[in-house]
Amino acid sequence: MINRHLYRTVGYNRNKGVLLKEDYIFIRECLEKHLENIQLSNDDLSREIDQLKVLFIKLDHTIGRL
Repeated sequence: MINRHLYRTVGYNRNKGVLLKEDYIFIRECLEKHLENIQLSNDDLSREIDQLKVLFIKLDHTIGRL
């Protein structure tokens, strides 16, 4: 006996994986906290700090377009 509900189609919401403006703002806030923490550390992380600053510029540009 075959279960007729086993192969039924389901609805797919394409918006489920889309990042919204609020998501980008949350990401930026988290990265700001991370940047503050690594700036306060005694390790030499200047390269990572520079990469984060470039990422902030890219995120701000993306947020501005949304």
